[in-house]
Amino acid sequence: MNKSNQSRMVMGVAIYLPHQWDRFLATAKDRDKLEGTWEEWRAILDESERNMCAIGIEPIEVVLDMDEFEKYCAERGLSNVGGSRAEYVAEILEKQTRR
Repeated sequence: MNKSNQSRMVMGVAIYLPHQWDRFLATAKDRDKLEGTWEEWRAILDESERNMCAIGIEPIEVVLDMDEFEKYCAERGLSNVGGSRAEYVAEILEKQTRR
């Protein structure tokens, strides 16, 4: 089987909305590990996505809307930390791929 016929590995990537960035940071328990501005975060994400593609991983962007994410966390007793965000993105991606 050649590479073009093989399935690519995919990875969900959280996408934050520019107008919700300050709100996101205000509730993030791991804020000290995050970029200070949306523009800084986006530049790092763009580089990360290029690196993923270079090693055969297809990044799938999943919008992390704060209204939905806060509801998700409240229903599960979770905080806004990296693990919760990753879990949320994985769940959204799974729902999208089932359609």
